[in-house]
Amino acid sequence: MTRFQDPRAAAIAQQIDQINATGWEGACDLALQNHTAKGGLSPVEAVLRFDMFLTKAQDTADKRQALWTEQVNQNISGIEWYTVDYGGMAVELPRLCEELTLVPGDKEILMRSKPVALEFLAHWNIAFKLWRYDRSIESRWLSSRWSQFYTEYLHGEWVEIWVEDEVYQILLPDGTLQDKPTFAINACCCWGNPLAIHRTASYSEAGSSWFQWNNFAPWR
Repeated sequence: MTRFQDPRAAAIAQQIDQINATGWEGACDLALQNHTAKGGLSPVEAVLRFDMFLTKAQDTADKRQALWTEQVNQNISGIEWYTVDYGGMAVELPRLCEELTLVPGDKEILMRSKPVALEFLAHWNIAFKLWRYDRSIESRWLSSRWSQFYTEYLHGEWVEIWVEDEVYQILLPDGTLQDKPTFAINACCCWGNPLAIHRTASYSEAGSSWFQWNNFAPWR
């Protein structure tokens, strides 16, 4: 369940979502046509098809940018509020909507939510094991402690949380299946430009530290 900081944002987000979908379909159609005609295209035809692909991609980008400009000019917040509900405990937190951009004041909304996120995580810290993601090691996950998370929390400017609550089946030696529930609470301590935290090339100016509380050893 989500809601926008500014109700006017819903219409813009919907328009951008449609622009993205149309642009993606157009790109896929061109790629399929090119694959079908592969081997039957002259060098000139291949270049023309590539130019068509670039033109469609630029057209999609221009349409998005026009709506973002309208959003900023009207000072429509790009923040959406989402609910994290786990074990009967619910907390509402802000995040930047994927389809929208930032306007002045949006990052401050993210930053003011830190204490709420910390309270939620502290409540569950006693129930689960804590891990930290490290892409530099083969296993990707290291056992961690609350003090390590809290250090990153203090360094970060805001926190994003999401929950995994699933049941999957494992095959036992006797051939029967057994349900195995998995519970995981994920938190990223984020800093820098909210538009850039998920872009690997932007780690010098923005980034996040990923922690996970769960009842199993992470394998991702």
